[in-house]
Amino acid sequence: MVRAAARDRDRPAVFMGPAAFAPILAPRFPGVPYVPWSRERRFAAAGLLRRLKPGAALLLTDSLSSALLAALAGIPARVGYAAEFRDLLLTRRVPRRAPSRSRPRAEEYLDLARAAGLTVTDPHPRIEADEGDRARAEALLTGHHFGAGAYAVIAPGASYGPAKRWAPDRFAALAKALHARDGTRAVLVGTKEDRAVSAEVAAALGPAALDLTGATDLPALVGILDRAVLAASNDSGVMHLAAALGRPTVAIFGSTSPVWSSARAPWVRALYAAYPCSPCFRRTCPIGYGCLRAIEASSAIDAAEELRVGAG
Repeated sequence: MVRAAARDRDRPAVFMGPAAFAPILAPRFPGVPYVPWSRERRFAAAGLLRRLKPGAALLLTDSLSSALLAALAGIPARVGYAAEFRDLLLTRRVPRRAPSRSRPRAEEYLDLARAAGLTVTDPHPRIEADEGDRARAEALLTGHHFGAGAYAVIAPGASYGPAKRWAPDRFAALAKALHARDGTRAVLVGTKEDRAVSAEVAAALGPAALDLTGATDLPALVGILDRAVLAASNDSGVMHLAAALGRPTVAIFGSTSPVWSSARAPWVRALYAAYPCSPCFRRTCPIGYGCLRAIEASSAIDAAEELRVGAG
């Protein structure tokens, strides 16, 4: 979708998103401006957008603030789903083919892209690591004397809350099984807020693990994932990046929906207990996180084995 927008020559493309995404998009689309956005200053970019004069705004989120920002910026065409009482701010309201969160999010985005006149040929989001990503990853690994052997990326954190976080000892059990099978080591990643949970996994693995939690920027993370033989993650950005890079990915789901938010590709396995109360989309669970506890380490080990056999 991003590539389709960038190659549209009838109107200038402008990307907008969190500032952390700029180092990924800027090198790949050097002629396309990137406008950083944050919740704290959500309307601050209106003036800059007005000067850039994009012909249309493709609103991937359902938020009222995104539609209001596009209107304040004077963007003449504003395409999105009607939601959060923003109907009057849209110039094209795209009808949903099913209730919200009941279809894969990637398919919802494809419908929006088509409504905006974009031609998207690949249904799977894709990204390729560039030389800068690989160099940053190599510098980190070399700086920690990690060597050149095979490794799996383990991302045991999830900023959303504990209702998304599988138990550290189960991530550790998966990593131990990979190491016992063929010497595959583990590289732990995540944000600095994930350091405590990653430390638990690292302590269980000993020298078979390298903990880079909080030490990677986005380009380095792309480079590290690109070299991995497998990624195992909760429902998080790491899962989506690994899948977009085409890496075999085991994804653990608790309170969120694998139908809506999983990276859907043949090289991804989503593990989900489907409790009667799931998906509740809660950050915390008042009844004991049964949906996460029901996913045994053996299920992830089996999924990893299936993916690695298929990749081989």
